[in-house]
Amino acid sequence: MIKQFAYNAAGLDTSAINIIECNLDLARQTYAGNKDADYDAKNTHLCGLMANYAIADTKFATRVASIEDETARYEASRKLFSEPMVNKNPVVRSNFAIILSQVISAINPEVSNDMFMRFIAETRQIGFGDTAVFKLESNDLFAVKDMAEGVRRTVDQPMWDDEVTVHPHLVGLSSHIDWYPFAAGRFDMGYFAVKIAKSFAAYIFVKAIRGMTAATTQFGAAYSKNGVSANNWTELAQRVQAANGGMKVIAVGTKAALHNCNLGGNFQVEIGERMNTVGYLTAYLDTPLIAIDNVIAAGTVNSTGTLLIPDDRIYMVPMAGDKPVKIVFEGNQSSVDDNPEETSDVRWGITVSQRIGVSAVCGSKFGTIIL
Repeated sequence: MIKQFAYNAAGLDTSAINIIECNLDLARQTYAGNKDADYDAKNTHLCGLMANYAIADTKFATRVASIEDETARYEASRKLFSEPMVNKNPVVRSNFAIILSQVISAINPEVSNDMFMRFIAETRQIGFGDTAVFKLESNDLFAVKDMAEGVRRTVDQPMWDDEVTVHPHLVGLSSHIDWYPFAAGRFDMGYFAVKIAKSFAAYIFVKAIRGMTAATTQFGAAYSKNGVSANNWTELAQRVQAANGGMKVIAVGTKAALHNCNLGGNFQVEIGERMNTVGYLTAYLDTPLIAIDNVIAAGTVNSTGTLLIPDDRIYMVPMAGDKPVKIVFEGNQSSVDDNPEETSDVRWGITVSQRIGVSAVCGSKFGTIIL
């Protein structure tokens, strides 16, 4: 996976690092859909680790301090969270929020779409309070003109065409942790963390795809073709390549979109088994094809099942050109804040927030095949 940023273990104590590493392991298993046989046992142990961390430096820590066996001490710490005097304590909740923030910050980069980040989006991390600045090179070549004798120079032509800033802003989501399942070691921390990370990733995808669509309109008809044909494909590929100084062009899209790039007729005879086993060709008319995994929109899983990357678009982008979508993270951590919400099933309301900026900044030209 391509990393947007990674948690910094420097300055963290051993218990915090153990919690983060354990949660990362569970989250990766959940994300891959391949849980180990001891997943539930590890999750129960993780709940105990987090509980023991949360009650540290409080009066509740003395109730488990005398337990010498480490596993038994973590289990006793976890069971304390069934008591309202513990799970409502502001210091305990503050400690819990701190470690949960570190966990989410470490997991967020794990769910990023690496193909999308590699060819479509450029990710930059800046410090709190900073602004990301992108300098765009001029697409045009230097114009060489005839000069009259005695004239020292022609019109100055800059290397840089423009300077664009992307300002991150606060985005977040609200959820909760149920204390009774947590105290029983049954609250799935791996799934909880992955779901939060995937939600932020889906938000970024929505913004990025909107930016790509807007950029397609701005480029005009010269960089857009309707339908896959040999003429449309080669003409657009040549134009994009020429507009970007002769860089090699690749075609990026979903598998459903790239499936349209075929030779027609009998797939088994013409191209072997690849179309049947993979779903798309390695290359089409001398242009490499790169598939991007789609992402489902939040709130549509149980209804329309809306996918965020359109299946009727294939983007031609220069392999080493300026990426059209800029994603900026301000700071290297998520923030977890307490929501004062209490219900009969004893849940802790939290808001997870990050400062993110997403914008279409097209320093290089790219083309679009509309299917």
